[in-house]
Amino acid sequence: MKKQLLGIILILASGFVNAQIYMYGTTSEGGANGKGTIYRVDENGNNYQTLFAFSDATGYEPYAGLTLANNGKLYGFTTKGGQIVNPGAVLAEGSFYEFDPLTNTFAVIEYLDDQSAIGELFYNSPILGSDGLLYFMSTSVNLGEDKSVLSTYNPANSTLSVLAITDLNDFCNSKLLQANDGNIYFTTRQSGITKIMRYNTVSNIFENVYNSTGITDFNVALNNPLFQASDNMLYGCTRQGGTFQNGILFRIALDGSGFTILHTFDGYVQGQGWVPAGGFVEKNGFLYSTTTQEDDLNVNSGVIYKVELSTGIYSVVHVLVDNIEGARPQGTFIESNGRLYITCNGGSTVNSSYLNDGSIIDFNTANGAVTKKHSFGASGKHPFYNELCLVDFSALSIDESSLLSNIVKTYPNPVKDFVQIKTEGTYNIETIKILNMTGSELFIDNFKSNECKVNTSFLSSGVYLLYIQTNSGSTTRKIIKE
Repeated sequence: MKKQLLGIILILASGFVNAQIYMYGTTSEGGANGKGTIYRVDENGNNYQTLFAFSDATGYEPYAGLTLANNGKLYGFTTKGGQIVNPGAVLAEGSFYEFDPLTNTFAVIEYLDDQSAIGELFYNSPILGSDGLLYFMSTSVNLGEDKSVLSTYNPANSTLSVLAITDLNDFCNSKLLQANDGNIYFTTRQSGITKIMRYNTVSNIFENVYNSTGITDFNVALNNPLFQASDNMLYGCTRQGGTFQNGILFRIALDGSGFTILHTFDGYVQGQGWVPAGGFVEKNGFLYSTTTQEDDLNVNSGVIYKVELSTGIYSVVHVLVDNIEGARPQGTFIESNGRLYITCNGGSTVNSSYLNDGSIIDFNTANGAVTKKHSFGASGKHPFYNELCLVDFSALSIDESSLLSNIVKTYPNPVKDFVQIKTEGTYNIETIKILNMTGSELFIDNFKSNECKVNTSFLSSGVYLLYIQTNSGSTTRKIIKE
């Protein structure tokens, strides 16, 4: 009977966990401290929850979104506040941080200042490399010097490593891309000499892929990441350049050949977008992205457009309406449940006030319909270069194979009235949490010992997460309450 009950609980728990899929993001303002937040919505863009409020102490005003690493943690950057930690530094410039979606636990990995070895000002989230490392690039170094530092972070051993520093004026202000050749591709920003570059992961050097011929060519990539489509070509946009100096949409091969301008953006034209922002997502033979402007400057809300891969033809599929849908999307679409989701910043008008506080919108590619799923406000507002990050709780690492798995012992399992926790050697238990499978906290206590006994009699029958923080890391286990 006991085995049958255990089997039933496991089956029910498996089905319940599989349903727990969320999209995580950040806002640059709002929240309890007015400094920005981490939030989540469900896989359909509903049930908004603020999970964490940034402060001066943690670093604040995140422009970037979040990146899910193989250890089940989320990683991102803030741009202001925090601490000055390096000799000679005069300005605190945010933090590189980790957020655990299972426990809603926030931790600063590195405080950033104007003398940080990994550079300063991170406006884009890291990318997860095929080697399991997080790759990211600063916008500048040493109080605004126009160079970028390419670095990695290894979540397995908490190691930050500097890979290379670009030459002067080759600074990057867009998210990185790892192409299917294993190399890291990026665009630079400097007007008149804008480039497409790559970091060769074999030779460990920067290489030029394409050099702009001037301001009417490929010019000023600002929040314009590259995207490798199913045809193996790279696609991207620029903020300036082209006949009208309002940006271009282009295609190029990995080796730098075949550079083709597919579309020249033209401002002040009704129904046509300009000032492209964010990256691309591919669906059913088309690439989808957005612009922040449409028709008159700083009045309207931007457009959603698509590019047909087979022909390279650009077409506007929807003009955004700020008070009904959203204004000024600056992130990148993410696909969930067959729909595309993106955050809108809220934009600014000619008098520099925002049209609104921002929103999350759902775009149905089948019929072109746009639906506002959430209106940002006091609990968090104005997301910037912030593509949502999809987190499937059933696929998260529960740390069973971590180094702590052999050091932290939990028993019995299934549990009835208590669970015993014990650590070996010099490891001490610091914090214990019990959470349900949606991440809601049911129990928390702080300990300073290597053994403790936690009362579980108050729990209903089901599956729970047992989070254990030690003086050398944390581990999360599934426990079953009979």
